[in-house]
Amino acid sequence: MNPEECLFMRIAVVDLLFSWPPHGGADVDVYYVMQELMRLGYDTHLFVTAEEGSWERGDIRDGALPFPVTLLELGEQGLTEAFLHNRLYEAVVGFSPDIVFLTQGYFLKTALIEALKDYPIISRCYAHELSCHKDILRFREGTPCPHCYVESPDICRRCALASQRESLFAGTAHAWTREYVESRAWTKDYYSRFKQAMAQCSKVIVTTEHMRAPVELLTKEIAVIPNGVDIRRFLPSPERAGRPVPVLFVPGRIEDPAKGFSLFLEAAEKVSGSGIAFEVRATLPEGYEGPPWLKAVGKLDYDSMPQAYRNTDICVVPSLWEEPFGLVALEAMASGIAVCASRTGGLQDIVVHGETGFLFERGNSRALAACLERLLEDRHLCAAMGARGRQRAEDVYDWEHIVSAYYPPLLDEISRMKQR
Repeated sequence: MNPEECLFMRIAVVDLLFSWPPHGGADVDVYYVMQELMRLGYDTHLFVTAEEGSWERGDIRDGALPFPVTLLELGEQGLTEAFLHNRLYEAVVGFSPDIVFLTQGYFLKTALIEALKDYPIISRCYAHELSCHKDILRFREGTPCPHCYVESPDICRRCALASQRESLFAGTAHAWTREYVESRAWTKDYYSRFKQAMAQCSKVIVTTEHMRAPVELLTKEIAVIPNGVDIRRFLPSPERAGRPVPVLFVPGRIEDPAKGFSLFLEAAEKVSGSGIAFEVRATLPEGYEGPPWLKAVGKLDYDSMPQAYRNTDICVVPSLWEEPFGLVALEAMASGIAVCASRTGGLQDIVVHGETGFLFERGNSRALAACLERLLEDRHLCAAMGARGRQRAEDVYDWEHIVSAYYPPLLDEISRMKQR
């Protein structure tokens, strides 16, 4: 598609959860994809809902972001299917898009697709939303769940409903639970609507090949487009080589058992017992009591993360579940840091074993300890892997490259389908 054609393509991006500064990788993806599409000449517009008191959304008003925004206040009724079919539908129709891009929506994404069925729709799946009614249920009782909603809807319905029963009866339901109730996601009728809606999409985007399987049970119109990283924001540190004691960094939502921090502690104790000196910085609450080599740095905000990476030598991602992507590993690579990560999910696509870091068998603390010892004992190898990781981030995952390489061909394909 040439630049002249881009100027006439209008893309409505609908996101029910968008926050900036971001709460997670999905917000980052929406922000940079929209920004880069605008740079390429596309007319993009974000439509986002806001419910007062739900969670901190940051500053997402029109004019505060590098793309136009329509902020739809929900009022007392909250987020309902009627709101989507009326207020949000009217706002999108007023923009007169050529293509609608649905990002974060979870249960109400089905209603969104139904409401906007007159337009070509691209649905972006960031996590396990097609496999599980709640991502955290993909890891239960210390092991990844073997079930998939698309294949075992009755089992998954009962599981999700049981997980929400307490908050429903106590009257403490949060936004996710209210959305679950509003969409009637525990019913067989919802399952039928969900399958029909997904099959109706012109294209479904997943982040890695590992996320493709459940989608293929619903549609063959799949595009694999990875998240990117801002290589101008995450930069290597020139001071790293002079640090007397190497620093390991374990970032992210590590209080979640699925993230494997307990496994990391087992491995680090083994390494410490061998007499190797190191320091660990982890995003645990400040004041957390642990071994003398562990420093809890608290929850780091979006602006603090680049410097946090620059202050470390090795990033550890010991996930026990199937990571949908692995943004932490990618940010670390862009920062010139060697990565030790579980051989699971999207991490296998990002980290090149033996080149940009090491992949170890998921759940194996001895294997993780061996990887850490090798990097801690060979600072030259550690630095070389970090440099290769930085190069891979520049060559493969730079946002400018991701958007220009993947999105124009996809949008052109859907536009041509619409004209037939």
